Amino acid sequence: MKKSILYALLITVLFTGTSNIKKSVDQKEEKMKLLYVYDALCGWCYGFGPVVEKIEKNYHGQVEVEIISGGMVMGSRVAPIGNMADYILEAIPRLERRTGIEFGEPYVELLKKGTYVTSSEKPSIALCVYKSFKKDSAVYYGHAIQTAFYKEAKDLNNDTLYADIAQKFGIDKEQFLVRMKDSVYLTQAHEEFKRATTLGVTGYPTLLVKQANGSYAKLSEGYTDYESIEKYISKSIKSSAEKK
Repeated sequence: MKKSILYALLITVLFTGTSNIKKSVDQKEEKMKLLYVYDALCGWCYGFGPVVEKIEKNYHGQVEVEIISGGMVMGSRVAPIGNMADYILEAIPRLERRTGIEFGEPYVELLKKGTYVTSSEKPSIALCVYKSFKKDSAVYYGHAIQTAFYKEAKDLNNDTLYADIAQKFGIDKEQFLVRMKDSVYLTQAHEEFKRATTLGVTGYPTLLVKQANGSYAKLSEGYTDYESIEKYISKSIKSSAEKK
């Protein structure tokens, strides 16, 4: 009699445990995932950065935000900044009004001088290196790179800049510099460029949302205010909760 009671209890525990595991997996799958495709050299991404940071902060634990680089300035586009200076200088006032972000005078002077050569590769490598240390705060690191460039005109071709910024996030500076020279992160950066292309991203910033079948749908392209995106997120989370 005692053996049969023990057996019954064991069966109950096993089935209860299986049920809880399945519930846990289902809940993990239901967590919303956003993919933020940005480029360090995209001024509108700089303006959109605080929006994504706000999503990350306000929906931490409910929404996963992944950031990848799109490789906007590569190949023939790698050229002195002066080639685009007039266009950028004309766009800055409109961008500041629309996003509330500010560009620093050092960056404006860099544009006017026009000799600085920009490329998306180095900052994209740095983002991949950062993610090898930490993934949950990569959105903040990506925006910190842009702030250093657009406000202070820091040299994005200098590995030390990225290590200095990473140090502020609690990462060892020397270890970061070692990984900046590791070809694995160069490969990862170019894989992110290919991924962005495969997903059909043609402009920056682009925010994608992961679908139930694993594919991604475009949530926004170009600068979009927080309120518009937040409305979609809160509605989706509410809808998901009602289905449980």
